[in-house]
Amino acid sequence: MNFITEKKVSSYRTRLLVLILITGSNINGQPRELTLGNAISMALQNNIEYKTYKLNVEQNKALKKSAFTIENTQIFYGSDKNNIAENGYPLNIIGVEQNFNFPTVYTAQYKVNNTAVSLSEMDLENHRLLLIKDVSKEYYEIGYLMNKEYFYKNLDSLYKGLIKEVDRKHKSGTAKNLDLLNVLAKHQQILLSLDHLGHDISIAYKRLMLLINDNSPIIIPGIEPAQLIVSNQPLRINPGVKYKRLATQMQEEQLKVEQNRLLPDITLSFYNGTNKFSGSENYPGYQIGISVPLFFSGQKSKIEAGKIAVSISKNEEEKYLRYLKLRREELMSEIRKLRESLNYFSTTGKKLSDEIVKGAKESYESQEIDLFQYVQSIENAIIIEMEHLDWLAKYNNVVLELNYLEM
Repeated sequence: MNFITEKKVSSYRTRLLVLILITGSNINGQPRELTLGNAISMALQNNIEYKTYKLNVEQNKALKKSAFTIENTQIFYGSDKNNIAENGYPLNIIGVEQNFNFPTVYTAQYKVNNTAVSLSEMDLENHRLLLIKDVSKEYYEIGYLMNKEYFYKNLDSLYKGLIKEVDRKHKSGTAKNLDLLNVLAKHQQILLSLDHLGHDISIAYKRLMLLINDNSPIIIPGIEPAQLIVSNQPLRINPGVKYKRLATQMQEEQLKVEQNRLLPDITLSFYNGTNKFSGSENYPGYQIGISVPLFFSGQKSKIEAGKIAVSISKNEEEKYLRYLKLRREELMSEIRKLRESLNYFSTTGKKLSDEIVKGAKESYESQEIDLFQYVQSIENAIIIEMEHLDWLAKYNNVVLELNYLEM
């Protein structure tokens, strides 16, 4: 039995079937192979949620200069009979008045807005990495399911041959009816597993298509099972930690804004007085004043609330860092356990599987065992291979969780 050839053929048929189910295209179309790198690039370009976070960055950039928003200018006109010009008539006054916050209020608010941009950019980076993780998980899930399907297709082929042999013996009276029923029942279990795998592959494809937001016909090439590499990045450069740190910084800067609002506002007025009678002249003038807060309780309440907000944010930052450390330890422990299982396969399981296949073939060809014993031996070898595949899939999922820890 040529396992490699069968794997390529069965995988290709499955991929085409999934392609038809998902895109509605026909076999004569030109689907393109999708590598993991291409899938990630497409997701970063097309994913709707990721685009929303990009727009959030642009929104905060647009709001950055709003820190220097100044109140509307007041234009006034009036007549004061107590203000008599040299020609003996009262002056008509026209002028403008502008109120300003104390200058440090604007600079403090600008820092808040600038940090808001940095915060949204870090949020975007978090979701970029989260999107990469999700795409990678779905991509590897499809590869895992297709590889598992390959093993079940081999079992299906073996049992089809065994059913023919047992049925022939049953008809000749050399095999019991129970033997045939057992083989048929086992084959039905295999067919049911294949049917479930077909549905799982289709669902995994749909999840991937949703992430990359592209409905063009695609095929995922065969993925050889391999262990992913663990990335041991320091927690201090974790994007989630950076985000929490920036959130605290923003609360501190917002507190400074409220503290600066205790400083007096500034008022500037420019005006001109004249009248329409003969001998009239222009009498320009200006006025500078400040608005001093006489009642501090309201603003002091905001400042106290701001201090509490800073403390809450610092506590959340510390809590998050402790959670990440614990979570990383849990994932590393899980990785060590799964490595033991994978090492068992590398040192013992793989050798045992190969020896079972080799011994079964030699014994069957020399007629030392019958087809039933041969199929049972090959099935045991395949089960070892599938267990390794299950361990590897679990291991890679945990590695992805660790490498993209709480993005």
